Amino acid sequence: MAVKTLDFGLNPAEKNPLITAYSFRFTETPEFTPKKDCITTCVNPNHREGFDNISLVTTEKYASGVRMTLVSEFEDLGCAEIILVEKLEKCHDGAVRYGACFEVILYKDGINVWRHYRDDGICHWHKRLALHFPVSENQKHHLAVQVANNTLLIEADDLKIELRTEDLPETFHVGLTACEGIVRLYQMTIEE
Repeated sequence: MAVKTLDFGLNPAEKNPLITAYSFRFTETPEFTPKKDCITTCVNPNHREGFDNISLVTTEKYASGVRMTLVSEFEDLGCAEIILVEKLEKCHDGAVRYGACFEVILYKDGINVWRHYRDDGICHWHKRLALHFPVSENQKHHLAVQVANNTLLIEADDLKIELRTEDLPETFHVGLTACEGIVRLYQMTIEE
């Protein structure tokens, strides 16, 4: 089993193999702010959401069997997400963007899973799961997603759930997104 662990604290000797990417929903292209032990989003009055909305994704694709674990914390409406992206596109402004994806989101009110689509240049999305339970702000949490054929095995701290996903592509890029508030990302592990 190959395991890649990415620590997001400041360590110039360690190269991050993830690339910055953005949803086609936004034209803004903010960057993560590095801190001593993490990277973080910030209040951003130039972004239509009022906060940075940033993703980091792998350039290589994965398939069934891959497991991602994200260690993060958030404030207020901040969302920490594990994403499975069908296709990356380099745009005329130089930014890498994506449309179709799955988002597994941990935030203060629980877990959401969204399926995003992009048809004829139009982005739309459908909520696949909403599981409501309190999640503490300003505390580290572990969110894990394993792809098992057409099922997402999701773990949030001690909670485990399964979600059937018949339209999951055979291969996909994996990554993370931080949005809708302050989100601090500490570590991501990819196991295949």
